[in-house]
Amino acid sequence: METYCGLCFVFFFCRHPLMATCEDSHLKFIETTDNSFYFEETSSTSCETELHSDAFRRCEPPISRWIQSKDQKFLVLKTSGKFEFEDRTVHDRGQPDCTFEIQIYQDSLLNNYQSVMLYVCADDEKMMISCKDNKEVCPEPMDPEVPKMIKAAAHKALFRWNCISTGKYKFESTMYPGYFLGFEREEDMPCMHKLILRQGSMDEVDERSIFCVNKCSS
Repeated sequence: METYCGLCFVFFFCRHPLMATCEDSHLKFIETTDNSFYFEETSSTSCETELHSDAFRRCEPPISRWIQSKDQKFLVLKTSGKFEFEDRTVHDRGQPDCTFEIQIYQDSLLNNYQSVMLYVCADDEKMMISCKDNKEVCPEPMDPEVPKMIKAAAHKALFRWNCISTGKYKFESTMYPGYFLGFEREEDMPCMHKLILRQGSMDEVDERSIFCVNKCSS
């Protein structure tokens, strides 16, 4: 059992070497409680390739969460094709454009860290938060089947998440280390905030890069 920032992570598995075999096991996400994430070990019946030393392995299944800014605005995929923060009524909070699926991945090199892929469903299509070459953040279609394994040291849609305090997280880009998901005001619409990459560090307390991750409720 390991505890980070008040959250208790319980793993039911034995450690395996980085080079995987057909008998190696996978981590399966079971449930969350107020303070705990639960995983168990599941056996893999087939294995086509070896687990590379630089790889991210999917934990199942994804969890549904609202992502909010410090002033409780909801992250939303707008019809304009941008991720923005806005106020939501109780009724509108139930819409799929602000219900994010958080797919957790285990980093083969950093056992104490997990990375996540964040996506919403729009018009029956999964749209993930992705980083462009110029460090811009944009929605990008993803494969219908969320990848089980990402054999790379970094990925445009993977972010290392770190618990700052209960329910509050920072998301560091694996593609651009030292850059975190953040938000800033729209120049022409001060009441609106857009999602961006902001330079910083895990230890830096920057409210513009800290998000509330809350369980969706009706």
